[in-house]
Amino acid sequence: MSKTAYFYLTPEGQKLAQSLSASHPGDIYGKENFKETLRKAFESYDYLVCIMATGIVVRILAPCISHKTSDPGVVVMDQKGRFAISLLSGHLGGANDLARKMAFLSGGEAVITTATDVAGELSFDSFAKKYHMSIENIGVLKSISGTLLEGKPIVVVSSMPSSEPTYPELWRGKKRGRFILCTPEEYSSLLEKGSQVIHIPTVVIHEGFSLSEEEKACVQAPVLYLRPRTICAGIGCKRGMEVAPIEAALMDTLKKEGLSPLSLKSISTIPLKADEPGILALADKLQVPLTVIPTEEIESLDIQGLGIAASDYVEKQTGVLSVSTASSYLASDRGIILVDKAKYKGITIALSKAKTF
Repeated sequence: MSKTAYFYLTPEGQKLAQSLSASHPGDIYGKENFKETLRKAFESYDYLVCIMATGIVVRILAPCISHKTSDPGVVVMDQKGRFAISLLSGHLGGANDLARKMAFLSGGEAVITTATDVAGELSFDSFAKKYHMSIENIGVLKSISGTLLEGKPIVVVSSMPSSEPTYPELWRGKKRGRFILCTPEEYSSLLEKGSQVIHIPTVVIHEGFSLSEEEKACVQAPVLYLRPRTICAGIGCKRGMEVAPIEAALMDTLKKEGLSPLSLKSISTIPLKADEPGILALADKLQVPLTVIPTEEIESLDIQGLGIAASDYVEKQTGVLSVSTASSYLASDRGIILVDKAKYKGITIALSKAKTF
C-alpha cells in the first residue's frame, strides 16, 4: 500500500494537512527537525505533500533527487489549498494524479506542467504505472513523447483482443490517428516488407516480444518496451537451496518461453516452503512479492481436470499433489498455465499468466 507524508510549517497548514489526511490517509509532520525529517521521508514514502512555499521544498530536496523511476511523487500546496503543484515525479511517481486529488479535496486547482498532459497526449510512463508495467528502456521514452508532441503518430505493438480492448487509451488514440496498432506478428510482417513503420517510433507492450537482430538492423526509429507484469512464477525446491540455482532455473524457464523477467508479477509457493532462504532471497532480488498459497486452496483444485502433472512423491513430501504449478495457477487468479512444472536439479518452476493486472 502506498504511503503518504504531509508536511506543514504554519497552523493553517496543519489544519489543511489534517483535513486532507481525513480523506487521503497519511502521516503528518510539523516544524520539528523539519529538514532532516523531510529528507528521510523522501527515501521512505511514496508521496510527499508539502504545504509551504515551493522554494523551500526545492532547496531541501535537491540533494535527494535521484531518478524519476525511483523518486517519490512530490506535491506542493499553499496553506489555503488554492493550488496543488505537481513538483516531482509527475508520471511514474504519481504526483500528477496526487495533485489532482489534493486539489479536489481542498477545492483548489491542480497545477500540472508535464508537456504530454498539457498537450492532451498519452504519456507512456503514466500508462505503464496505471497498468503495472515495467519500462525496459526508459531512455527511449523521451523520443516517444517528443514524437507525439510534434503531432506525429507512433506504432503500438500489443497482443490486444479485438473486442473489449485491454487498453482503451490506445483505441481512443487510434481513432484520433495518433497510434498505429498492430500485433507482434503483424509488426514483424510489416518490417519484412520494408513498410514505413521502419521509420516510425514504436512502443511494444508485451511480456516478451523483442525485435530480432535482423529487425533491429532495419528499424531506423526508437523502440520503447513496456513489460506488463502478468507472469506468476510458482517455485518448489529441496530444503536449503541457495538463491543462485533457483534464479538460474527461473531465468532459463522464462527465456525458453520468450518472456522478460520484467514481466514477473509474483513468485509463489506453498506454506511448507515459505521460509526457504533461496526463494525469499530471489523474490527480494527481483523486487516481486512472494505469495504463499494455502494448502487447502491447492487441495480444492481439480488437478487432473486442469491437466497439471501430479506426483505421489511430492504429495508424500509436501501434502499436496502439485507445488509449483498449483501455486502459480492460483497466484495468477486461475489464469492461463504457460509452463507446467519445468524440472531442474532439486527445483521445479511453473509459469501462469494472470487474468488481470
